[in-house]
Amino acid sequence: MEEQTKPAASVMSVGLKWGAISALVSIAFFIILIIAGLNAFDNKWGWIGSIFTIILLVLAHREFKDRGDGFMTYAQGVGIGFWSAVVATLVAGLFTYVYANIIDPATMENFYETQRIQMEERNMPDDQIDVAIEWTKKLFWVFYAFGGVVGGTVIALIVSIFTQKKNPAPPF
Repeated sequence: MEEQTKPAASVMSVGLKWGAISALVSIAFFIILIIAGLNAFDNKWGWIGSIFTIILLVLAHREFKDRGDGFMTYAQGVGIGFWSAVVATLVAGLFTYVYANIIDPATMENFYETQRIQMEERNMPDDQIDVAIEWTKKLFWVFYAFGGVVGGTVIALIVSIFTQKKNPAPPF
């Protein structure tokens, strides 16, 4: 009986797989917050998302090393994190966009109202608040996408420092 081996993992394949897993976790977390009656767009939940991202990235790095030669360069670790962040941001972002703009538009209105209240508490003039809310409405999804990919990549830059495993043998 021949021993079946898994094909070696590529940076992109592992990143795409774990990005999809990360998107599902993110969507589940979003739904839990909505069901609990909490504002899913509140910044105070960001640290929980970061913890999920770190855990899933460590698992992705482990899979890459297990399916390969047991080693992973720093660049490979960052690449996995980048692809994971791209997929997670696109998939979860699409779900969030559909939910917030089609299923329950009040979600975004509650977010904007919370932003308005916070600015009023800082004694910002009404005209500045109106301009800030207007620009927030125009650029929210751009910053959501940019922040997701950049934030995920920054986390990958840090996590990869600890998860990399250099091959002590020269490549030749």
